[in-house]
Amino acid sequence: MQRFIKLSAVMAAVIAAPAFAAATMDANLELDTKYGNQSRGMSQGGRVEFNVAGKAGDDNGFIAGRGTLLLQKTGGAATDDMWGQIGTKTADVKFGRFEAADLYPAGKDVYVEEGGSGALGTTGLGHARTNELRGRVSSDAAHLALTVNAGAASFELGVIESKTAASAKGVRPAVSFNAGPVSVKLGLESGNVTSLPGATKFSGFGGTVGFGVAGGTVNLNLASRTDKVAGGDEKHTSVGLVGVFGPAGIAVISDKDVGVKQTTAYVAYSIPVFNTGATVTPAASYSKRTSGQSFTGAAVRVNYAF
Repeated sequence: MQRFIKLSAVMAAVIAAPAFAAATMDANLELDTKYGNQSRGMSQGGRVEFNVAGKAGDDNGFIAGRGTLLLQKTGGAATDDMWGQIGTKTADVKFGRFEAADLYPAGKDVYVEEGGSGALGTTGLGHARTNELRGRVSSDAAHLALTVNAGAASFELGVIESKTAASAKGVRPAVSFNAGPVSVKLGLESGNVTSLPGATKFSGFGGTVGFGVAGGTVNLNLASRTDKVAGGDEKHTSVGLVGVFGPAGIAVISDKDVGVKQTTAYVAYSIPVFNTGATVTPAASYSKRTSGQSFTGAAVRVNYAF
């Protein structure tokens, strides 16, 4: 309770301070009610998200910042984004708590029931998504990303390191290119995971190709990662086809983790709530492994931007 009061006081001070008059502020509610066959029951989770952002300067030189406070249904509070950015139109450096380039877009992943990451009997990190070093790995992580822009192409080099257990450290270069309705993102990862015995090393690569189709977007994703563990190398690969068409989303993903294959499909459709701008999104997911296990689930998400 004391933590909530302190956070509320900070938010009130931010809103009231004249120095923050140029800042943009917004908030939204997201609440999910879920049911899964393996958990054999309903669950509910969600949060209210508060965002504060600002930017000063122009293309010849700017500084920007953003902070996101989450008030969670669990009764806790957390920080999502909290970063600064300095640079020009040509190049900039972002630092703090953030996520770097998304090399494996998930689309409308309102509900994905797959038995949990790393639940295939492996000792590694779970499904390959080229996102182990993308960011937000721990509270004390030092994360920086240098981005260089050259017309339709850009290059991003991310560096992250944390002393906290259950986090990762390493480097993550990525390139992006846009040509009309087609976009391409490719990247590499190399580092280690401090949560595993011997600070297990891993390396991987992945990318996505996006196409504009019928008023929507279809992404073909690919990821591969090798974990070096005590018993030898563990290989993880993934191929995904993800589509978002206005309020509808559909995805089919095939994962292979140390010889065990898993196929997952999920769908979601957002329905407007009267004329309020809010949406209710029913979603469903199905996943099956070559071991014979299957996972099914459904969810309803309520989203409202204040």
